[in-house]
Amino acid sequence: MKKIPWKQHELTVYLPENTTPQLTIIVQDGDYLFEYFKQHPLEHIAFVGVEPIDRDKEYTPWFATVDDRVYKGESDTYLMLIIEELLPFLHEKFNLSIEPKNLGIAGGSFGGLVSLYALLTKGSCFDYYFLLSPSLWYPKFLSFMAEHPSINDEKHIFWYVGEREGVGYPNILRYMVPYTLKAAKLLATKLTNPNATLQFITDVQGVHRHHYFEKYFQRNILQLEKRYKTSIKN
Repeated sequence: MKKIPWKQHELTVYLPENTTPQLTIIVQDGDYLFEYFKQHPLEHIAFVGVEPIDRDKEYTPWFATVDDRVYKGESDTYLMLIIEELLPFLHEKFNLSIEPKNLGIAGGSFGGLVSLYALLTKGSCFDYYFLLSPSLWYPKFLSFMAEHPSINDEKHIFWYVGEREGVGYPNILRYMVPYTLKAAKLLATKLTNPNATLQFITDVQGVHRHHYFEKYFQRNILQLEKRYKTSIKN
């Protein structure tokens, strides 16, 4: 595990020991999602956690104001930084593959939103997506998804949301779950490749907290690690 300063961001790089990873996942909001794996090493999956400078700017797709809070909407700039500068840096420094089939992107809340936005706008760069309660209440995002053309490449998507997210909120955040359910159904209709996968999971008690994001991310990663082990043995 290494902590590295990089272009005003801090990176946390987790690499399997003595093996070349089959998958490298770029993780938003630093390393909290893969904290568990610091004590439970993997053989086939690497993580690179990226600390944001301003997540309300970097993780939002376009300018919006919600209850006087301003979201600057610079996801395109942020994602191009990841794709054009971070991935080559990781390849040069750690010899990590930058082939889409060996790359994933992950995050919770706004980190999940920018990861979903990457699928819709930069989909040629990553084949794996880990979406932990992406903020589907974000203004106009559901319409943006509805207007998006079909996704013809083979993509593998894990999506989690807690069924109690948004409960009790008086504003747009109360639409978190119904918008997420609509978005997941929309996405399923747009995945046209016969080998694409979409695993959508809810938790009846789940609220919008890191604990739940970590739990379901960990569970999915362990399933994926097991599949890698099985495929290599065979």
